[in-house]
Amino acid sequence: MHKAFVDTSVILRILLNDDELKRKASEKLIKEAKNKGISLYLLPVAVMEIVFVLEKVYKLKKHDIQQLVTALLNTPELSIEMEDIFRKAIDAYAEKNIKFADALMAFWGMERGLTTIFTYDEKDFKRLQGLEARKP
Repeated sequence: MHKAFVDTSVILRILLNDDELKRKASEKLIKEAKNKGISLYLLPVAVMEIVFVLEKVYKLKKHDIQQLVTALLNTPELSIEMEDIFRKAIDAYAEKNIKFADALMAFWGMERGLTTIFTYDEKDFKRLQGLEARKP
């Protein structure tokens, strides 16, 4: 099986439905990839970029972004590294009103047994159970 990864722009066309032709082509790619001998991957940086673009460019609300990213994470045709970490981070982002990058760093670190973070931006990290935020 051939391996390939999907760019943020392909996923955004599906999530935003802002260009019907590109959306249909993107959906077709994902749905038919396995039948064509292609295993599709979504890289962690693409998930981060998707959240950033939805929030900063398209001005979507955190809850709406959470729903879109959760649907993306539930797409069986895509292999997504760190899927469990992204699930925790996107939920904390929406439910605890913290920055997605902070939530992602926190859960990525905690997954590796890192339970203390040194930061000057303690506010978001203090909202996460199991993580101790300290100033340097």
